[in-house]
Amino acid sequence: MIKKAFALLLFIIALPLCSSSAPLGIYAPFKHKSEAEIARMTPAQRVDEWCYEQVNHRFDLDDNQGELIEKYIWRDGLAALPRIIEILDEYDPTRASGRSGNKGERFDAVLMLLDVLDHRVVRLRGTEEGRRAVDSLEGVVKRMRMAGYSQKDEVKWSKYERYDFTALNLGWIKGINDVDNSVKDTLWVRYKIQMSKEELLAFSNFLIARDPTYPSWSDAEHIKGDKINEAGNPIWVYVMKKPERFYEAYLEFKKTKQ
Repeated sequence: MIKKAFALLLFIIALPLCSSSAPLGIYAPFKHKSEAEIARMTPAQRVDEWCYEQVNHRFDLDDNQGELIEKYIWRDGLAALPRIIEILDEYDPTRASGRSGNKGERFDAVLMLLDVLDHRVVRLRGTEEGRRAVDSLEGVVKRMRMAGYSQKDEVKWSKYERYDFTALNLGWIKGINDVDNSVKDTLWVRYKIQMSKEELLAFSNFLIARDPTYPSWSDAEHIKGDKINEAGNPIWVYVMKKPERFYEAYLEFKKTKQ
């Protein structure tokens, strides 16, 4: 569900950024690979297959081929990053050659992968390979600024919107991401531990130093929380199905503050 919403948002952002000479390829003929074929691929080949899928079928929200490829990329983990970094480095909105050949759409695809890896598999900033990916993403943001994408305007879903969305994702990867917010909600719902944003960031840094793969400790579930929004309705939150390890880590974290 999150992936489909992410894809739809990227679609809306990408529409005005595409020229007639570099179509999105929504209707281009493209044959899906079988699961057996995907399983035989190298991590780099699976990243490319993911990009091909996103360029050709990314806006068909009933197409689940992307989820199949994504499953294998989760398993690849850090092994997928070298190819992801190459695709990040290829995208340069300051040059026509850096935008041609669906490079922008391929960038969108690997941006989605970075987000998924960071909140489902391993915190990127906690590994050497991940930090190289973060450096490459920072390079994309800088090139977007040089291309004028950071100049805010009143045009909905403009180049600025693409820049802003990329910068937001970079901020989440370098700081608090979805898994951290789920940990925060878990500690409140299950143990009535309330954390400030500052403490959550410090706890995230603690977890990364201890085990950067903590996003994989547990799957999350969507439940109705006990807090109420301004309209008087319960706030739905994502909490960890297996909270114990996060709770034990939090107790260790608190000991370091004594």
